[in-house]
Amino acid sequence: MPDPISTADPLGVLARLVEVGEGLVPADLIDTGRALVERAGQRRLIAPGVGVVALLGATGSGKSSLFNAICGAELAPVAVTRPTSTQPIAALPTAPPPAVDSAVGRLLDWLGVHERVRIPETPSWGPSAVGVGPSTVLLDLPDVDSDVTRHRAVAERLAGLVDVLVWVLDPEKYADAVIHHDFIEPMAEHAAVSVVAFNQVDRLSDRDREAATQDLTRLLAAEGMAGVDVIQVSARTGQGVPELRARIRAVADAEDVTHTRLCADARAWAALVRERIPQEGVDAPGPSADTSLEAVVQAAGRAIGVERIADAVGASMRLGAARRVGWLPARWVSRLRRDPLRAMHLGADVRGHRPAPDGPTPVVARTSLPAPDVAADAAMRVATEAYAASRTRQLPDAAREQATARLREGAKQLYDQLDAAVARTDLEQAASPRWWAVANAAQVLTTLMALVGGAWLAVLYLMDRYLLLPVDPPRWGHVPWPTILLLAGLLGGLALAAAGTALARVGAARRRARARERLQRAVAEVVSTSVETPLEQELARYAEVSGLLDTLCPPSR
Repeated sequence: MPDPISTADPLGVLARLVEVGEGLVPADLIDTGRALVERAGQRRLIAPGVGVVALLGATGSGKSSLFNAICGAELAPVAVTRPTSTQPIAALPTAPPPAVDSAVGRLLDWLGVHERVRIPETPSWGPSAVGVGPSTVLLDLPDVDSDVTRHRAVAERLAGLVDVLVWVLDPEKYADAVIHHDFIEPMAEHAAVSVVAFNQVDRLSDRDREAATQDLTRLLAAEGMAGVDVIQVSARTGQGVPELRARIRAVADAEDVTHTRLCADARAWAALVRERIPQEGVDAPGPSADTSLEAVVQAAGRAIGVERIADAVGASMRLGAARRVGWLPARWVSRLRRDPLRAMHLGADVRGHRPAPDGPTPVVARTSLPAPDVAADAAMRVATEAYAASRTRQLPDAAREQATARLREGAKQLYDQLDAAVARTDLEQAASPRWWAVANAAQVLTTLMALVGGAWLAVLYLMDRYLLLPVDPPRWGHVPWPTILLLAGLLGGLALAAAGTALARVGAARRRARARERLQRAVAEVVSTSVETPLEQELARYAEVSGLLDTLCPPSR
């Protein structure tokens, strides 16, 4: 017996459709499909190997008479007044094994059929063969067109639960719209478990009988039941009863008729779904704006301020260079300026320590980035909507609305996710080029030279002015060494500062470019996670639903 949750059979496909179709398949059909999956599981567990055959027909079609003829005994009441069958009657198999009898009882309890009769071993009239099989129950149902609402409701309910459907039609009502449009046509998927009995043919001449049979066959073929044979029968004379009984037994004794019936239910459900959600959307022209994912990434980058942050990275490095390689006597001025990355609460202070490869991810604080302006926010929303519209253009309205709704829901957290991604990005704030240490040492050396030269000159001046001890310092050529040290220290420090500043600007430009690239990559990851991935999931879910529907109910059908 096939596994009810496997996708190898229609019931497994139905179960998967119900699981993944939430929001794409109308809610009422999802509920119906879920109930069908549950019913399939219950039916298989309650009475495996036991089949249920039901006689369905309109008022006056002779169901009860035909029921008695098949059973070979007067088990159902027959009268001129209508209706005669107000409650379903179950004809139980003759002397079944105890296990089968127990299963039949459980099954009828589950079906809600309480009136039960046993088919006698020896028929009281008619042919010697009675019933429809040793493990098959025959039901006589109320009229499907009954004026009594509860009678019709019982017939409709049991028609949806039994394994084999025997449509009993008569010469007067064989083309009746109620039974065809409300019952037979919607059950076209159940042709494999259906039998059509054209009853009361004894009332027609041979010519009229054949003409009516051909007309009925034509009607059935137009309703999707071309493979169902029409069996001419007369419950009053017994004509065709053995053939009908044999046909019912052949259908009921087929391998796992219960599974066949449930699979037909699954296909009928899929046909309803296909009517409610068409497979193809309208190929409408796309919006004039750029509909690529890159456009969304660029718009998100502008909204979160990637360029502003990249500029701050460059400015932060230039400020750091001024504090490390600038002219030492003037460095105090740079101390008065605030680091732009710290002002945005970005960089190492936000990321904290780098975790070990297998360690926990550190908590990232929020940045102090300003909220996006109205124009940037609107541009990002337009780009997102354009991208979503271009990707979902081929989807039906329901699927498109579902995908867009999920996208909007995810977009509510987009700025928080972008903020966190920017905060996690390595902006190299704590990294200093190695040459800065060398340049700093050179600045210290030139400053010391200037200090030594200046102090030497000061000592010489004091000794000459106040101690009247003129001292001739050593010279290089005509220039005293104290003067050389002072000028070399001052001019060398300024030259080193100018060179260091120029190199720092080049390094800052490169760091700015790296930071911009990393920020764009971080923004792209967030957009992919919050925009592209949910949309792809919806598209994949719809594609799966569409494929499962094609499996159950191919478009050509």
